Amino acid sequence: MKNVKSWTPYADLVVKNGKIYTVALTIDEIKAGKYDFPILEGGSVAVKDRKIIAVCPRGEDGAYIGPDTKVVDVGGRTVIPGIVDSHTHAMWTGTNLMSVDLSGCKCKQDMLDALAAKAKTVKPGEWVQGLKWNQLSWTDKEMPTRRELDRVCPDNPCYCVRLCYHIAVCNTRALELAGICEDTPNPNGGVYDRDASGALTGILHETGAMTPVASRIPEFTTEQYVRVIELMGREFNKNGITSIIDANLAPEQMRSYNEAKKQGKLHYRANLMYFLDDARGTIPEHLKRLEELVVTGGFGDEMLKLNAIKILLDGIPAVGTAYFREPYKHMPETRGFTTITPEELKLVARKAQEYDWQLACHTVGNAAADVALDAFEAASQISDVRPNRHYLIHHPWPCADQLPRMRELNVGVPVQTTIFHFMGECAILREDQARDGYSCKTYFDNGITVGGSSDSPIGSYDPFLSMYVACTREDSDGVVWGPEHAITPTQALIMYTKNSAFFSHDDDVLGSIEVGNWGDLAVLDRDFIAGDIHDIKNTRVDMTFLGGELVYERADA
Repeated sequence: MKNVKSWTPYADLVVKNGKIYTVALTIDEIKAGKYDFPILEGGSVAVKDRKIIAVCPRGEDGAYIGPDTKVVDVGGRTVIPGIVDSHTHAMWTGTNLMSVDLSGCKCKQDMLDALAAKAKTVKPGEWVQGLKWNQLSWTDKEMPTRRELDRVCPDNPCYCVRLCYHIAVCNTRALELAGICEDTPNPNGGVYDRDASGALTGILHETGAMTPVASRIPEFTTEQYVRVIELMGREFNKNGITSIIDANLAPEQMRSYNEAKKQGKLHYRANLMYFLDDARGTIPEHLKRLEELVVTGGFGDEMLKLNAIKILLDGIPAVGTAYFREPYKHMPETRGFTTITPEELKLVARKAQEYDWQLACHTVGNAAADVALDAFEAASQISDVRPNRHYLIHHPWPCADQLPRMRELNVGVPVQTTIFHFMGECAILREDQARDGYSCKTYFDNGITVGGSSDSPIGSYDPFLSMYVACTREDSDGVVWGPEHAITPTQALIMYTKNSAFFSHDDDVLGSIEVGNWGDLAVLDRDFIAGDIHDIKNTRVDMTFLGGELVYERADA
């Protein structure tokens, strides 16, 4: 007969003697402007069977401590709910660790030198990959070209993704492997850049143009993807992150998540987006797939589930692919474009509503947001869209007339302040755009749910850097843009916990330290809420608990 451990009424874990920021608020309360919540000095949190069973004031945890209870005395340190990153690319972040990091380049020659050095370490014919180059931060501001990559990688196909992940540059060998030549027409949802003579420059705009080249790079195996998921779990846990929404996943990557879970190597709650990638089919083909699926958003369990359908509706300002109401300052001949037509998006929105999917649209330009809101309103003709929580990803420049529509439709926005911090786009934007962009305060003030997110690897997945930027409006050069848009540290914490859980429909079980919620906690080395606002970015995580299990402990804590 098996030895079965008897059930006891005591907690499995008690984290005691902490300054506990509970974030015990509802989404409706936050929308109404309520940001005060219970803070327990010297308090305790009791967890049993992965869920919180008690949140106790000082000295009142004795009833939950039994002979087998693990008791962790945090010595007065700050305890917050596990961090939720409401929009990231975990799989990209992990796989990109295998590429040449070009984020430190100061000019184009630095990039070329780094790629040349990498080419010397690989065999002829093997791919050389780079990431995070950003010509806007270079002294020469010059875009790289395929001919320059040809010179430093003469025997290897080379493919380098810009910091924004909406542009890539490749060499001639990579174009040839993808079957792209001077006569190849632009694909759906993308542009092959050409010079004045019509010759390909090697610059690829948006996924429609990038995927034909990227798809020629040998795919990771399931085993390698599982390793990436395990690696990213360590990175996330080190930063107090216990739950994420992972976007733009290919089917084989989604299957690898399930394998990682089966092997016990998934150490964060993963919500997977179903990406309608224009490189994998037309809108009618995607709609047919949605009809044939036997599952819908929300399918899964507390560790792994489907989240929303994602549409990449427009691009980014740096190269004029984000869709705005007005022409660009630096490219007055255009105001950008959408990757699909407004009518196509309405078809997707109606189908999502019919099959009870949540729909999330990448909208950087304000005109792209108009198109998405029109689609959400079209979906409301099917049924009430408010419970679905359709949302706009990014939307850094909301217009005054959009805010009431968003509020009425229950549309929220995951914002990425570290993109504002690192991207360097303020210099090319109109003065009002540079001043007002990525304003979390605008959303708080207008009763719209704003989530904290990284868009990693485009932005940093350090949530405390993101909170710092939201509270200071400071870019990586130390310049403060629009200080009137700064939020408080308390709002920043709400943004990265309870508000972020809204986007995965988990705000009833995540994002706050309350009885009945999952026991996800982060113990910090300082009180960044009550401390110096400029010290927020220095916050370090001492311990992270996922469902009451210690998944990270800082060695020198």
